[in-house]
Amino acid sequence: MWKRLFIGALLLMSVPAAAQLSPSVARAIEKAQTLEQDAKLGEAIALLDNLSVSRAYDKAFVDRSLGVFYWQYGNNDQAIVHIQRAVDSEQLQDAQAWQTKRMLADLLLIDGQYASALQYYYPLARAIPKEKADQSEDVWLRIMQAHYQREQWSQVLKAYPDYQDVVTSTASVSALSLKLGAQLQLEQWRGATPTLKALIKREPDNKQWWRQLAGNYVRLQQPKEAISTYLLAQRQGITLEPSEQRTVAQLYANEGVPERAAQWLKRLPASEQDAQTLAQQASLWQQAREWPQAIGAWKQAVKKDSQYHWQLALMQIQQGEYQQALTSLEHADKGASDKDIALAKVQAHYKLKQYEQALKQARLAKQIAPDDAVESWLTFLKKRQQMQKS
Repeated sequence: MWKRLFIGALLLMSVPAAAQLSPSVARAIEKAQTLEQDAKLGEAIALLDNLSVSRAYDKAFVDRSLGVFYWQYGNNDQAIVHIQRAVDSEQLQDAQAWQTKRMLADLLLIDGQYASALQYYYPLARAIPKEKADQSEDVWLRIMQAHYQREQWSQVLKAYPDYQDVVTSTASVSALSLKLGAQLQLEQWRGATPTLKALIKREPDNKQWWRQLAGNYVRLQQPKEAISTYLLAQRQGITLEPSEQRTVAQLYANEGVPERAAQWLKRLPASEQDAQTLAQQASLWQQAREWPQAIGAWKQAVKKDSQYHWQLALMQIQQGEYQQALTSLEHADKGASDKDIALAKVQAHYKLKQYEQALKQARLAKQIAPDDAVESWLTFLKKRQQMQKS
């Protein structure tokens, strides 16, 4: 983009300005341009650098030409020096003077001299010649860029309406990106939402905009909109990262839709299915009253961490899988107290009509920590034992 700008400027200066140049200087300029076109840029610079010039306008035009050549040569410092001389001479007029100042502002911007560049850009933006009207959009964009680089966020946003006033069609992605960056830095979350939507409209395949819009809705505590954004991104063909899939699951869980939350966790790749994730998935299936799914998830969790045998056993008891529950309870020492495990075994043995084993576990529970629940089981089981004997 920068190279097109400067080469364009170089071409513009050859014909209309030549009439005002001294014949010898005009010939030297034409020869230098021929050398540049023949890829002999060093010779072109040497020719103009060694040129003896006396007229003020000739000096200004030679400096302008050298500035362009030095920039093409990769010597920005010398390019700035010569373009600055051309501008300071005040010999260049009208559109030619405007274009040269534009070149200087652009060079200063490239060089990181943002404050100096802005000193030229603002007067340029407010006094654009008719024949340069097509550059007004780009000048305001450079103003936004310079303020952005200086971290002057409010000034970026202040310049945006002026940019918008001269845009011929729709705002560019570059301008919208600068506006968005400033809004996010200023924590203007609500204002950032329409900016992100505009960016998505222009670049629907850019995952960054979808991600930022969803995150913005989360900050605004608008979970439904965040979920919708992630779903729309998927339909657009955007692949969500595991962290984003977890975010969607959490959003669904917070919204009281545990089944959807569990489904999103289940879709995570195998490498992401650690014990904690599987346990979270199982809990969500339980909240959704999807008992077989919950038991399946707990079984996967215990393969990776034995502490979840207790939760699996409780679910198995709830679903009448008493024999399987007893097996799980044998490995549940990390998930519950000895007393709780004993009482759970009492219940499982009782349901399997294994009354002697149930009574044995009840007595064990009493030895560990007697309480009303234990006494109730003991009383009930002893009476049943007596009834069977009678």
